[in-house]
Amino acid sequence: MRNDNPYMSKLYGRKKSRSLNTHSQDILKNLFPKYKLGDVSISAIDDDIEFEIGFGYGEHLLWQAINNKNKMFIGAEPFISGAINLVRDVNEKQIKNIRISTDDAIDILDTMADCYLSSIYILFPDPWPKKRHHKRRLINPNNIHKFHRVLKRSGKILIASDHKGYIHSILFHFLRDNRFDWICEKSSDFTQKPFPSTQSKYEKKAIRNDQNPVYLTFKKLSL
Repeated sequence: MRNDNPYMSKLYGRKKSRSLNTHSQDILKNLFPKYKLGDVSISAIDDDIEFEIGFGYGEHLLWQAINNKNKMFIGAEPFISGAINLVRDVNEKQIKNIRISTDDAIDILDTMADCYLSSIYILFPDPWPKKRHHKRRLINPNNIHKFHRVLKRSGKILIASDHKGYIHSILFHFLRDNRFDWICEKSSDFTQKPFPSTQSKYEKKAIRNDQNPVYLTFKKLSL
């Protein structure tokens, strides 16, 4: 049977930037299992849960966990060096409310129960700027459906991007979906970060290069 769906559910992106040194290999082997997300973790957690897809080096996720100890945070990042960086920091600070995965975030979503998450963060996802690669973009109708399923009633998706073409695409897909409400009452809602946090390396770089980020918040509606 022909598949006419142009969108990908699989995530694309780098996994390794270079060979891991001995210290990184040790973190991956001995520390990562302490904080790794597994099937047992997903089924056992019943707190206020927030999920960051593609956490980079983990600056935002770490800050949120430190400043919101009453919540549980799940982070998915296929880039091994980024995951190692976060594991090191989490272990040094003895953070208890983080679970980390290097698996495909969409596969993780598929294992979650309905109405499971209170928030999903997607901060500076790869814009895949070439037209032939647009089907690889994380935010597409297929995945918006998955986001909707796992979010609790009034749960939020919080997105940041500095790529105009991708921002237009994100708005197009969400505004066509009548199951979400775009939270934007004034211009500052579009240009100011709608949640307290530290700045990630990528966010600082974007601002330094005058690529001012845009912040989008979508709330799941009760239909």
